[in-house]
Amino acid sequence: MEPPPPLEQPPRPRSHTVTTTSSSFTANLSASSSTLAYDREFLRTPPGLLMVAEIVLGLLVWTLIAGTEYFLYPAFGWVMFVAVFYWVLTVFFLIIYMTMTYTRIPQVPWTTVVNTSTRCCFGFAGL
Repeated sequence: MEPPPPLEQPPRPRSHTVTTTSSSFTANLSASSSTLAYDREFLRTPPGLLMVAEIVLGLLVWTLIAGTEYFLYPAFGWVMFVAVFYWVLTVFFLIIYMTMTYTRIPQVPWTTVVNTSTRCCFGFAGL
């Protein structure tokens, strides 16, 4: 037996419907992990307020030390270094916390890093 001949189908009419999709830019921006967030509310929390107070008082400390003749005494030079170093470090951490960068680098134990460096510098200052 021979197979039956193929049936011819009539041509289908072409559809003129165009389907498009769009998305909101802000929805993609908030869902993206590559954008920097800015946490304005951090400055209203107790750690944020303490950090701002530390920046203001640290600026006062190293300004007062710089106003003396600290270069005549080696101990004052070390105090000046510690004051300026930790003031800059505090500004750095304020920027990290306000931009929420710490959430993108979870491998770094931030509390341990800060506490260890503080203990080392003030431990050496006490010697």
